Amino acid sequence: MIPDARAIGSQNIVISHVITGESSSSSSEFVAIYNNADIDIDVSHFCLKNKSFVTVACVIPDTNAQVYIRSHGYLTIASAIFSTTHSYTADTNYTLTNAIQVGGDSLTLLNSANTEVDKVSWGTSGGGISSQTNGTLQRKADPMNSGRLADTDTMSSDFSSSSSLTYPANTSYDVITLVDVCPNIPDVQQQMPTGYLADENGYCQPDSCLNIAGLQISVPDHYDSSVDGTCVEHDECDNVSGIQAAIPEMMVRTGVNDCSWNIPQLQLTEILPNAVGSDTGNEFIEIYNPTNQTVDLRYYSVKTGVDSDKTYAFPIGSTIGPGEYRSFSDSVMKFTLLNTSSRVVLTAASGSTTGDTGIYDTPGDGESWALIDGIWQYTNQPTPGASNKPSLIVEPEVDITDTTLAPCPAGKYRNPLTGRCRNVVSDASVLATCDVDQYRNPETGRCRKIATTMLTPCKDNQYRSEETNRCRTIIAASAAKPCKDNQYRSEETGRCRNVPTASVPGAAFAVQTIKDTGMVFVGWWALGAVGLLAIGYGVWEWRRDIVTFVRRLLRQ
Repeated sequence: MIPDARAIGSQNIVISHVITGESSSSSSEFVAIYNNADIDIDVSHFCLKNKSFVTVACVIPDTNAQVYIRSHGYLTIASAIFSTTHSYTADTNYTLTNAIQVGGDSLTLLNSANTEVDKVSWGTSGGGISSQTNGTLQRKADPMNSGRLADTDTMSSDFSSSSSLTYPANTSYDVITLVDVCPNIPDVQQQMPTGYLADENGYCQPDSCLNIAGLQISVPDHYDSSVDGTCVEHDECDNVSGIQAAIPEMMVRTGVNDCSWNIPQLQLTEILPNAVGSDTGNEFIEIYNPTNQTVDLRYYSVKTGVDSDKTYAFPIGSTIGPGEYRSFSDSVMKFTLLNTSSRVVLTAASGSTTGDTGIYDTPGDGESWALIDGIWQYTNQPTPGASNKPSLIVEPEVDITDTTLAPCPAGKYRNPLTGRCRNVVSDASVLATCDVDQYRNPETGRCRKIATTMLTPCKDNQYRSEETNRCRTIIAASAAKPCKDNQYRSEETGRCRNVPTASVPGAAFAVQTIKDTGMVFVGWWALGAVGLLAIGYGVWEWRRDIVTFVRRLLRQ
């Protein structure tokens, strides 16, 4: 039966007997505790401590049990030597030697809450009573209450000291009662039922996950329970290593419980293996995001080497925006690009390759290896963080004023554009006639193609010269002076032109002698003036060519 247990007070549980030692052994010690109450009292985890507050012994019950002292009954505590010497079976034994001193000491009884229940003192520790070897300190009976022991909290009034050993018989006066560990379940449960655990209120609850520490009243989130009560983490992606409580970022469901990567295909667009000057801090790798979303670069890595044997991660937190070119230097990612021959590969977390430069070979100083129009090629226009540009063709500049250049041989001149010596054509008459769609360069004497398709059309009042390919003004016939007798006016240009003598038919009469009259003399003057005008006009039309020719002659 389960006793009617009550709270413990100093008026109920008291120390009744103390033996501090025997002549055969100072460690042959004994203590008895008495229940003054009319009901059984729980003394589980009560402890005795000496004057130095060293624990002498504690009442420790078995698992799932409590220790009660019956009403007006004893609980005995003895040292191992005392139990052996007297063949005594105590309720609690201890192995501590010289736990209490005969000449003066004290014992304090503390309950499970570490609160003092009773205390006795003797000898030099005070209390007005002394102990002796082979003697017993024994609590007196209460003269006013039958069955109770005196408890006035005064040692001289409550205890007597005898020279003989007096102690209760070694029959068990304590009651050990099994406890109902599950008060919420019908019938007494002396032990926790299989598959149950106690909750915070002391009630027994079925454990939904026997393999997980602690009580699981229900299956936790992201777990699956089997019939035998075993819970395993729910894996959203059976085909991915480890337990995926949720579909990982950058992955999508592709089957009943399978996941696959959904990583944007970034592009590797440019690298600079051989920077001008020092390579350290100047080499770079460029990538491009052709998508319309910002991409986290933690899902990508860069591999270098002909065999892609070195792997580098992008800096933590790096992203690339939609349509963005982004470059990373060797000082940021700690990679090295050989100046001789190597290779760079961009890979995704899925294991796929999204960019590959192929193997480059001995790049020139400052030349980047770039993807231009879908082809990897060298360019002398590196563009880190921007779209790539093809190489510029740079003509070597020649300083024709350089005094270190040897003079051109006779019959040659130095071209002001290239600085090279070219033959001077002094007599154009010995050269072959140029084709109809060509003209003769007055500087070199060579035939050049007339680029009519690239010439700006002449104005309405102009025409294009067949000789020079230049636009000339058409002189209106109404505004021009009358032509001479041996001239005619051109329909195209409106200018006077000499009548070729070979085209004049022979006269049917003899040539008449012209008399040298005043009018004839005036005619010669007029003819001379016209000639001078023609020469002046020619000089004006060819002024630039004449100046260039004179400068070349002066250089020679």
